[in-house]
Amino acid sequence: MTDPAERNYEQDIAYLLSSFTDGGKSLRSFFNHPQELGICILTAGLLSNSKLMLTPDDAINTSFELYSKIQQKIGQYQNMSFASNVDDCFKHPEVEGD
Repeated sequence: MTDPAERNYEQDIAYLLSSFTDGGKSLRSFFNHPQELGICILTAGLLSNSKLMLTPDDAINTSFELYSKIQQKIGQYQNMSFASNVDDCFKHPEVEGD
């Protein structure tokens, strides 16, 4: 094994990213649906965290749950934002002198 002081970590990271993205090919081009991309990214993040000690099946199941919760929150935010914009459209400015 090589000495950590001699190891080129930048080269290791570049190799890892290059391998993961097929030589720079966009990760989006591998997936047909945004949900697949989201689940894969969440699963990779969960599996890379050694403190969680999740099995691949547990990480996948957790990713689906997290993705669902994230989408629910996004939907709630978009609904509130839309309602706020609609309310702003129907507010009449007060006219001075009436």
